[in-house]
Amino acid sequence: MATENHIFIIGAFDRFNYGDLLFPLVIEAQLATYGQAFDTRYFGIVESNLALLGGKPTENIQAFYRACRESTGHTSIIVAGGEAVAVTWSSLLLALSSTFKRTHRFHHHINKVFDLNAFARRKLRGETELPFVFTAMDFAGVDRVILNSLGGSEIDPATFDRFGGLRDKLRGVDYFAVRDGATQRNLTEQGIQTRLSPDSAILMAKFYSVVLLAERVSSRVADYVAKNRNRYIFFQAKENHARGNEPLIAKQLDAVASQADLHLCLCPIGKALNHDDHVALKCIAPSLTQPSALFDEVTIWDIMYLIANARVYVGTSLHGAITAMSYAVPYVGVAVPKLHSYLQTWGVAGINRTVPLDGIHQGVVRALQIDRTELEQSSERQLKAAEDSFAHIQQLVFS
Repeated sequence: MATENHIFIIGAFDRFNYGDLLFPLVIEAQLATYGQAFDTRYFGIVESNLALLGGKPTENIQAFYRACRESTGHTSIIVAGGEAVAVTWSSLLLALSSTFKRTHRFHHHINKVFDLNAFARRKLRGETELPFVFTAMDFAGVDRVILNSLGGSEIDPATFDRFGGLRDKLRGVDYFAVRDGATQRNLTEQGIQTRLSPDSAILMAKFYSVVLLAERVSSRVADYVAKNRNRYIFFQAKENHARGNEPLIAKQLDAVASQADLHLCLCPIGKALNHDDHVALKCIAPSLTQPSALFDEVTIWDIMYLIANARVYVGTSLHGAITAMSYAVPYVGVAVPKLHSYLQTWGVAGINRTVPLDGIHQGVVRALQIDRTELEQSSERQLKAAEDSFAHIQQLVFS
């Protein structure tokens, strides 16, 4: 007998960005712990197959709309994390089209005379005003819509005026969990009630032990960790933060690596357009004087394993920091507002804020002084809070 519980998980899983690829994995794994039958389908904007990198293959947005119209049984949609509250069609097209990206610096001016969101929506064949904002009322075959672990710490209040139906759509979903206090405050000001819960990726250590990860990583990563376990700094940076600052970053990393007698591990977390970590790291590496290793072709298992075995994580990636939190590794968030908001909400005192690029050295010194017990207790608190949130989701997705 076919299962009657259908779960459609939608998000930016159609590009190589570590955090986005994690969402469907941990959501499915947590739902499986309840012992109830269900089937899942995964959707992005375009069809993709990043299974070799650890991701879930995705169906495209047209398949999503068809499934939502035609589904029978008890059907739920889970919008799986990220900045989905106000993501526009044009911002998604930026990540999918290098041609469209070349016009990015002119978008503010173009939008004054031409609706880029409407243009991108037509290009991507979208059926809703915003890609990931809808309710069960929008689709004949859908019973529940759940927004899980969403961020919006930098959402512009003007967005709610630009998209007139946004408030009502967000008020009309069946469950809305946000991942940081700033996002919750921004939405409360718009009359939108949410539940504050850690990003669901915090659950990764629950399902992917270091022992299990060791069986999935590449031989180069396995060899590196075997030689340097707990004796290296894992570093990552987005290209737009590193550009022009490569000598400064290298100087900071060299100083702390020398002082703490640690190796430097440079590894990309996001290779999608608008992330381009690999570009940044290749520009930083030649300026380093301390022993270092530069990784390029990695899977999500490689990234997870390298962070889990690091002495400290340093980077601009929110989900790099969340990985460190999950495995109780000290972390230094760098320069990104949404990462700062998350650390302010869930971070351990002393490392619960981001540092500027010229503060990496001192940030690592502080992080290395944090007691392991504090990191473990923080991880456990976040794990429990995430499980509590999923207990509510369980009640909605299982008939």
